[in-house]
Amino acid sequence: MSINILLVEDEIELQENIKDILEIHDFSVVAANNGLIALHYLENYTFDIVVSDVMMPEMNGFELLSKVRNDKKLINLPFLFLTAKVEKEDFRKGMEYGAEDYLTKPVHAKDLVNAINVAINKKQNRELWLSDKIDEVLKEERNVKYHELRTPLFGLMSILELVTTSIDSFDYIQLKEILGTAYDASKRLNDSLLNLARFNELSSYEPDQTEILSFKEFLENKLVVLNKTFSFSIDFDFNIYFDDKILEFILNEILSNANKFCSQDPIYVSVEERTLIIANLQDSLLSPQEIKITPFGQINRKYNEQQGLGLGLYLSKMYAKMNNAILSARISNDLKFIIELQFK
Repeated sequence: MSINILLVEDEIELQENIKDILEIHDFSVVAANNGLIALHYLENYTFDIVVSDVMMPEMNGFELLSKVRNDKKLINLPFLFLTAKVEKEDFRKGMEYGAEDYLTKPVHAKDLVNAINVAINKKQNRELWLSDKIDEVLKEERNVKYHELRTPLFGLMSILELVTTSIDSFDYIQLKEILGTAYDASKRLNDSLLNLARFNELSSYEPDQTEILSFKEFLENKLVVLNKTFSFSIDFDFNIYFDDKILEFILNEILSNANKFCSQDPIYVSVEERTLIIANLQDSLLSPQEIKITPFGQINRKYNEQQGLGLGLYLSKMYAKMNNAILSARISNDLKFIIELQFK
C-alpha cells in the first residue's frame, strides 16, 4: 500500500526535485507551495506524513504544525521539517509541538526516505501504546477527550526518543534546553492526569476547613510567586473558613487560566467585600455573556490552542461550593473574562 506524503515547499525547483525522489521510491506525493494550501489539503484529504519547509509565505511551517497538533483528527500525523539551518529556538519550538525530525537542506535521498519510514513506524508504535495504555487508564470516563493527553505525550515521546538516539550530537546547553522542553510536556501531562483523578474522586471529597485569618495575606502570598504583571486593588480583608490546600488549588487554577488566555497585560485582581475578582483581556468571545462552567468544557476550542482537559475551572467551582463559596465566570461589557469567587 502506497504511503501518501504531503510535501510543503515554496521553492518550486526544490519541490519538484524532492517530489521526484520520493516518487522514485514508490511514495505518493501531493505538493503545496505554503502552509495555507497544505492546511486545505489536510482538511480534505488523508495523508500518512507531512514533510514541510519552515520558512514559507502565507503560513510558515511552525504555524502549520501548530494547526495540525491542535486538530484531534491530525494529532498523530507524523511531521518532518526540512530547513536550511536549525536555530536552537526553532528546534525547541518544533519539538514542543511534536515534530518528528529536522532534516537539513540539501537533504540526501537516503536520509529523507529513512526518516519518513522511521516516522511512520513511530506513529504505528504510538497508536499501539495508546490503545493498550491510555484507553485502559481512562476506561471509566468516556467523556475524556483523549487528544488532550496525546499532545503533550507525543511531544514528550518525540523529544526523549531524539535524545536517546542522538545524544552524542548535542552539547550541554542544547541538551539542557531539550530536556527542559521534555519536563514542560511531562508536567502538563501530569497536571491533566491529576485533575482527572480529582474529578473521579470529587464525590468523596470532604473539606478539611481551617480558619484563614487574613484572606488578603493568603492571596498576596500567592501573587508574589507568579511571574506575571498584575493590577491589583485589595482594599478589603476578612477571615474565612476554608480548606487551605483546596483554596490554593482554586487560586492557582483561576490565575493560571487568566495567565494562559490573557490577550494583553495586565491581569486585574481586586477584592470587593467578600468577593475575589480576577479579570483579563481576551479576544475569543466578542459579546457580554455568562459562562457556563462544565466538566471538559473549553471556550472556543476550535479557534484557540487551549491545553489540558478543561477540568480546572469546573473542579474549582465544585470545590468552592463544597466550602460554602460560589465561583462564577462571565464576559463583561468591555469584553474582559471575569472570574468571581464569592465567600459566604
